Amino acid sequence: MGLPRASALAIVVGAFCVLPGFLVGVLALQISRDLGVSVVGAASGVTAFFAAGALGAGVLGRLSQRIGALTAMRGASLVSGTCLLGIAAFASSLPVLFGLLALAGLANSAAQPAINLFMAEEVPRERQGLGFGLKQSAVPAAILLSGLALPALALPFGWRTAVAVCGVVALAVGASAGRRRTSEPVEASARHAGPRPSAALVLLAVGGGLASFGPNALGAYIVASAVDVGVAEGAAGILVAVGSGLSFAARVALGARADRRADYGLTTVALLLAGGSAGFLLMASHAAGPFVVGALFAFTVGWAWPGLYNLAVVERNRGTPAAATGVTQTGIYVGAAAGPVTFGLLSAEAGYPAAWAVIAGTLLLAAAAIAAGERLNVRESSRAAQA
Repeated sequence: MGLPRASALAIVVGAFCVLPGFLVGVLALQISRDLGVSVVGAASGVTAFFAAGALGAGVLGRLSQRIGALTAMRGASLVSGTCLLGIAAFASSLPVLFGLLALAGLANSAAQPAINLFMAEEVPRERQGLGFGLKQSAVPAAILLSGLALPALALPFGWRTAVAVCGVVALAVGASAGRRRTSEPVEASARHAGPRPSAALVLLAVGGGLASFGPNALGAYIVASAVDVGVAEGAAGILVAVGSGLSFAARVALGARADRRADYGLTTVALLLAGGSAGFLLMASHAAGPFVVGALFAFTVGWAWPGLYNLAVVERNRGTPAAATGVTQTGIYVGAAAGPVTFGLLSAEAGYPAAWAVIAGTLLLAAAAIAAGERLNVRESSRAAQA
């Protein structure tokens, strides 16, 4: 299929499968008013989405390995679109909202390992840095869509209209994904579930969980937090869109750099996380100026790592990329689920600035865990080569 077509399909499917989790965060203010609940209660839908993903990622990653990438991607897109339409039509209470978001989260947990498998099969190895950078830009693309949906659809027409429009597009994506075919048959090794995860892979999953703790809180609470420091609600939506665009560009640029240097290690990931913590620390401000600068830095540096992270895992597990990234996605989804709810509890007790300061600390812990996982990976590879 080649890099351009494969990347385009991966971005579109990835964006609309993860969209429900971020859309509910951006629309939390409107949803809370409509359902008569707190903003924290509405934004907790992000936790329901990613918690379901954490429970299903390992099993569904292996399932995607067995049934093939395109089949899993198509099914996940159709389920995601159906859930969005269900939310728009039937979410009159938090239990209904959370139930549909959990189902969408399961679909997303199947889609992401399937997309990793798809990229490993379809993109030439020497261009997979750029390919995974483009593929992983699905997440900022989803946040960008969420940010634009706020002023363009939700504010003038209501949040249910915004969700319904996104649902219709997700269904169209699923239908179009089913018409594409891979250029070559899936290798036999890609049909097996793979060995038990190594200690290094588990440690990388822990690091990924800590790394996603903050960015998913960013996606869930940036609008409410920006409004709290004096940014208008519509402008906050634009801030989300601009930050997502910068994250998109950073992921692509870093992927292309990895290809030029043939460097698919995790050292850069650890450095990005350590540097990105400064952006979250700037958001621990009571003034709009530092908050906006910090948010843009957090998006650009603190959330630029996923493409390199997933490529490094695939590079070390070429025989079973979907199963391996199913393990690491479990960690990511645990962090993605825990981040927003923990942030909500902290902000309710101590305020948004204190909560952002804690998030900055979690990124430093993530950097340390991923650096340790990389060292352990090198040792395990050396022992395997000597055996």
